[in-house]
Amino acid sequence: MRRRKDKAAEQARKKEQTKQDLKRKSATKEKIPDIIIACEDEASAPTYFKMLVAQLKSSRKITPDSFVIANHTNTHPTGILEDLKSHKCRFSGKTYKDFRHKWIVIDRDKERINGGGHSTEDFNNALMQTKRLKVEVAYANDAFELWYLLHFNYVDSAISRDDLLIKVIEKLQARNASKFVQLDKDTIKQADFTKLIFDELHALQETAIKNATRLMAFHGESHNPESDNPSIAIHKLVELLNSLWDIK
Repeated sequence: MRRRKDKAAEQARKKEQTKQDLKRKSATKEKIPDIIIACEDEASAPTYFKMLVAQLKSSRKITPDSFVIANHTNTHPTGILEDLKSHKCRFSGKTYKDFRHKWIVIDRDKERINGGGHSTEDFNNALMQTKRLKVEVAYANDAFELWYLLHFNYVDSAISRDDLLIKVIEKLQARNASKFVQLDKDTIKQADFTKLIFDELHALQETAIKNATRLMAFHGESHNPESDNPSIAIHKLVELLNSLWDIK
């Protein structure tokens, strides 16, 4: 009889322990922040944010679907929003609506005489739709590389995309000539060089955030992301990621 009681007690103890383990796992899962990001370009911005998240402390785990870069099929602002809306996580089946934080990363990228760029209408339509869908926007006017430049110095004078790239390349080559000897207007968009740029500039991230915040304040309450060159909100997404996973 005593053996039966002991066995029943042991089973009850194991059952209770299983319940507690499940509760702990559930609580941990609830605490894990989740974010989905859709990016305008296929390599540089997605690679940059993946590198940023890779800096997570080892003590802070994230699940495979807690940080997601949406499938890339479009290269214009409203199309990027569609990429976000149509994405479905392979294993969990989660859509953008299931994520606590939803972002698109886009450039103003004004239309150019020799081709390329986006229309004013497309850019503004994307911004209007994000408000309705409660999606945040990390934009750069005119290009993502403005974020790189702000790691070096503050700027609030209008600058063309080509001149922006030239300045960033010059700054990086002056900082580390051997590492960026092959950096040009094409390679700066590639994933391998984005990784090198991230590593080189990570120590200057606080400066970039301060400069970006100052630039946003410069434009004031009447700020228009479509027409204000230069302007940026990339730092807001960077700050969010830093706060979510306490990256140092």
